[in-house]
Amino acid sequence: MLNCFLLEMENSMWLKRGIGEDKRWFYPITAFTTGVIITVNALWTMFYPYIQTHFGLDTTASIVLAATFMGIGSMILGPPIAGIILDKYGPKINFILSAAFLACGHILIAQMLKLTDWSTAMYYWYIGSLFIGIGTGFFSGSHTATVGKWFPDKTGTAMGLAVAGAGTGTIIYSPLVAAYIRANGFNSNIFLFFAVLSAAVMLFIMVPFWRSPDHNWLPKSMKEKMPAAGAAPIGKDYTFEEATKDKRFWIMGGCFLCAAFSLMFFTQNVTLIIIEGLSSNLLAEEILTKVIPLFLTIQAASGLIGRFSWGVISDKLGGPWKTLWIVYFVPAVLMGMFYLGYKSVILIYIIGFLFFFFSGGEPVIHYAIVPYVFGRRHLGKIMSTVNAFSVGIGVASGPFIGAYIKDITGGYVLALVLAIVIRLSGTGLAIYGMKVDEKKRLKELVD
Repeated sequence: MLNCFLLEMENSMWLKRGIGEDKRWFYPITAFTTGVIITVNALWTMFYPYIQTHFGLDTTASIVLAATFMGIGSMILGPPIAGIILDKYGPKINFILSAAFLACGHILIAQMLKLTDWSTAMYYWYIGSLFIGIGTGFFSGSHTATVGKWFPDKTGTAMGLAVAGAGTGTIIYSPLVAAYIRANGFNSNIFLFFAVLSAAVMLFIMVPFWRSPDHNWLPKSMKEKMPAAGAAPIGKDYTFEEATKDKRFWIMGGCFLCAAFSLMFFTQNVTLIIIEGLSSNLLAEEILTKVIPLFLTIQAASGLIGRFSWGVISDKLGGPWKTLWIVYFVPAVLMGMFYLGYKSVILIYIIGFLFFFFSGGEPVIHYAIVPYVFGRRHLGKIMSTVNAFSVGIGVASGPFIGAYIKDITGGYVLALVLAIVIRLSGTGLAIYGMKVDEKKRLKELVD
C-alpha cells in the first residue's frame, strides 16, 4: 500500500507543474521575496529583553535557548528530510510542510504571551521556536537546492539573490515591530501576523509555481559551449555515498560548523551585547526602542547587500573556494573590533554594517560550494546533510553557549574570544579545502 502511494506521488502531474526553463530567473527572485517575508529569525534577539521583563527573569540563557531549538529545526531536522523529498518529488510537498510548521510555531508563541509563569510558558517558547525552525528548514532545504539545479552556470549569482531574502525582512519588520510595541506593548498579535503571512506566501506563491528541472537539463549557454553534441554535462554528479567518501565533504562540514557557531553566537546575542556596552551611557528604554531597532535594520540591509554581492564576487573570482576564507576571516577581525568599540553607538553601527556585509556572503558560498563540488543530481540530499551535521550543530549550540558563558562570567568577553578563535579555525580549514579541491580537479583533468 505504501509503495503504491509513493509511486502515485512520484508520477503525480501536479508535482511537475510550474515555471519552465525559459523563465528560470523566476526561482531566485521568488526565493528572495519569500525569504524576506517568512525568515524572521533575526528578530528573535530583539524580543529577548521583552520576554525577560514579561516573566521577571534575571538570566538570559533560558530565553536564548529558543535559538538552539530554532537551529535544530532549521538545520538539523528540516533540511535533511526536505532534501530527500526534493530529489524524489520536487519542492511542492516541502513548501506545504513549511507553511504548516511556520503557522503552528508562531501560534504557539502567541499563546505563550498569555501566560505569566515562565516554568510553563517556556515550553511554548521552545516548541514554537522549534516548529518555526523546522518550517524555515523545509523552505531553505528546498529553495537553495532547487535554485542550484536550475543554475549550473551562474550558481553564485543566482544563489546570492535567492538567499539574500533571508533576514532582509528585518529591514521592514524591525522598525514596524518596535513602533507597534511602543504603542501597544509586547503581545501575541505580532506572532499571529507572522503565522498568517508565512502560510499565505508558501501556499500561494511557492507551491503552485515551483518545480525541479529534469535531472539532465542544461541551459542553452552551457550546451553551446560543450565540445560535441551529446557530450556529457560539465562536472561529475556524485552520489550521496561518493560524496561522503570525499575528503572535501568533511572539510566543508568543519568549515560550516566553525562559521555557523561564531555567527549565530554573535547574531543571537547581539542585542544583549549592545545593552552591555551602552548601559553605562544610555537609558535601557532608549537602547531598546531606538538603538537596537536601527541596528537590526542596518544588519539586515548590509546582509542583503553582502549576500547578493558575494554571489557575484564568487563567480568573478573563479568559484566559491576562493571566496570562502575571505567571508570567514574578515568577520572574525570585525567581531573583535565590535567589542572594543561597543560603548559607542556610531562604532556599533559602522562595525556592525561591515560585519554583516562580509558575513552575508557566508550562506551564499555555503550553498554554492556544494553543487560546485558534487554536481546537481543528488544535490538535495548532499546539501541538506552536510549542512545538518555542521551548520546545524553550530546554529544550535552557538547562541546558548555564548549566553551561558555570559551568565556565569558576568560579561561577553570570554564568549567573544571563543567565537573568534573558532572562526579563525574555520578560515584555516577553508584555505586547506581550497588546496585539496585544486589537486582533486587537476588529477581528474589528467586522468
